[in-house]
Amino acid sequence: MSDDHNKIADKLAKKLKTKHRHEGVDIVTGGKAIEVAVSPEDVRTSVEQLKRSRAGKKYMAVPPVMVKEAKKLLEGTGIGVMTTSGKIRKRSRKKRK
Repeated sequence: MSDDHNKIADKLAKKLKTKHRHEGVDIVTGGKAIEVAVSPEDVRTSVEQLKRSRAGKKYMAVPPVMVKEAKKLLEGTGIGVMTTSGKIRKRSRKKRK
């Protein structure tokens, strides 16, 4: 992963009082799985990683300038969107079958 990705994941993990995992989903805490994406390509590849997670709530953490685009890309997946500071912009929902 890129240096920006690791810095964001470390900062967010510290804020959530957990650790950034370098294998699998970036951050897992309290029934939440959070994957950090710093580009639209990252969002697309990280969706599959989050789908494999068994966590109840799944979020994609993206820079503030990417929130609108991430919401559009994640529409219908049940995956929520948060900023890199941890502010939730779209709530996580279970995907309807």
